[in-house]
Amino acid sequence: MKNYNVSDIKNSLSTAKTALIAVPQLTIDSVAAGLALALTLKKANIDTKVFCPTKPDANYSKLSGLDLIINAYNQNDLVITLDYPLTQIEKVNYNQDNGKLNLIVQTKEGSPKVAENQISIVSQSIAADINFILGEETALGAAANMVNSGSWIQISPNNNIKPWAKAAIVDQDAPFSEMFTFLLPMLGLNLDIDSAKNLLIGLRVATQSFSVNVSPETFEAGAACLKATQPAEVVSPMNNPSISNTSIPTA
Repeated sequence: MKNYNVSDIKNSLSTAKTALIAVPQLTIDSVAAGLALALTLKKANIDTKVFCPTKPDANYSKLSGLDLIINAYNQNDLVITLDYPLTQIEKVNYNQDNGKLNLIVQTKEGSPKVAENQISIVSQSIAADINFILGEETALGAAANMVNSGSWIQISPNNNIKPWAKAAIVDQDAPFSEMFTFLLPMLGLNLDIDSAKNLLIGLRVATQSFSVNVSPETFEAGAACLKATQPAEVVSPMNNPSISNTSIPTA
């Protein structure tokens, strides 16, 4: 079993409410690993997005969490977020008032008023609370300068730790999907069915169905993912002696 130094990453995660995962190069392995991380972070109540400059095509359709991927990043964008149920919003509109822009959110009749503490305004130039990058930032193209702000965790198969990385995990002997199979539990994140399925797909593609570039840990990772994709066993009276041997009172 692999053992990575994750203490700095766990400290950053302990206070994070938002996360961004940058996947510079579009491969099944890297996207599967990025989405697996994103899904587990979401289940840990961390609002997470995956940025990939190239949009995944139909070859990626079996992966879970594709709706979390964005392929546009503009540091000048302004994001206004309402912590308010979408089902209670009638429409969103805007108008101009003496050269000033007003955004108007109309709620449905009978819905509660939007409170000030439900409104957050974020400039996209401000990175998330914690940011991960799977590979080299140079492959991000025009968005490569995103690593210049915020707290970044570098995950890489190359021993080329960047000066902007607050923490780094380097494993030259494993694809991303193998790395994240061991990394997620170390971070206290649950390897559930969807994340494990993604990682298993990534492992199969990266190793050509476990035939090339494999190690004992690769098969261990595959076994862990396969086990996590199995639904919980349903216990019935037929296979539970403590139930089947219990006498049932008669009327």
